[in-house]
Amino acid sequence: MNMQLIDAFTLTFSVVSVFLLVLGLPLVKNLNTRKNLERHGALTIVALLLQTILVFLVMIPSFIKKLDAIVALSLMPSFNIWLHIGLGLFALVSGFAYVGLWLIFYSSGMRCARAKKYMIPTMIAWIIAIISGALTFLLEFM
Repeated sequence: MNMQLIDAFTLTFSVVSVFLLVLGLPLVKNLNTRKNLERHGALTIVALLLQTILVFLVMIPSFIKKLDAIVALSLMPSFNIWLHIGLGLFALVSGFAYVGLWLIFYSSGMRCARAKKYMIPTMIAWIIAIISGALTFLLEFM
């Protein structure tokens, strides 16, 4: 399959995964807190699984295949790629940590009001990682 098509597919599904996170935010006031938490947790799990599949099936093999080209890049394109990798890994690992904690402490509501101060920076990191990945794709640095 054409690499540009694979990259476009990956970018599209990465954006869908962030959309699932945003869609899952517990903002609906007419639902009770438990339903909000359940919807948010379920959509977060789907987003994380989707992103994890993309990382292992597309992104890691692409990184390995293009490592020499990445190392040879000038400063700005190289910074953008490493930013994408670093923030993406941080967001993915943090997301799994939050989901794990939610599943373990589900009955207590996980005290999401306190955890929110950590979840928002993680979501912002995920969005920035996708934007930097989109820049890499759209500007065809590699």
